[in-house]
Amino acid sequence: MDSVHDMGGMHGFGPVVPDEAVFHDDWERRLFALNRVSRLAGITVGHFRAAIESMPPAEYLAAGYYERWMYGLQRRLEAAGTLTPDEVQAAMERVQGEPPLERSDPEFTERCLAAQRSGGPMAAAAAARFRPGRRVRVRRMRPAGHTRCPRYVRGALGVIDRVHGDALLPDALVRGEERPPEALYAVRFRSDDLFGPGDEPPFRVLVDLWESYLEEEPD
Repeated sequence: MDSVHDMGGMHGFGPVVPDEAVFHDDWERRLFALNRVSRLAGITVGHFRAAIESMPPAEYLAAGYYERWMYGLQRRLEAAGTLTPDEVQAAMERVQGEPPLERSDPEFTERCLAAQRSGGPMAAAAAARFRPGRRVRVRRMRPAGHTRCPRYVRGALGVIDRVHGDALLPDALVRGEERPPEALYAVRFRSDDLFGPGDEPPFRVLVDLWESYLEEEPD
């Protein structure tokens, strides 16, 4: 989506300050777990980032990382019919003076834990069009809806660094299209090609891109 939600390569947001902490509060841990559970339950699979991109730009810029996750999770649960805005409001009013409701489902809990422990590699690419070392160019595009192809690489020349495997295209999932998985690549770019020369030495930029975003560049 070509809006403020696509912030890659943009200036004016200050330096990136490394922070080794994954979570800064207990509610962030719970939110992370809820997102994992919703995925296992099959609730709007593939809509994670698209739901966050529906956040109004001013709110998005003012929100913290996991606040954006919370917004996206609520939108996905509403879209799936799992809850309604009125139920969210009622729950917010209830928890101000009462302990949160609890539900016990040992079988589903064990499924969630098993899924978390058994993460495996991506399925091998069945028919990858490009091989490592191949020069490719990212297609010029201006999609109206969700896409995982960032603006700053569109039209840029890169090199296939590795083939991750086959994966469903998130753009198509959000549109409700049934398409077979396609190859997902790590594409290597030169920083000067993306952003122009700068004060710092040139560096490599690796971006994960689906095959439909790429076109062959003659050697």
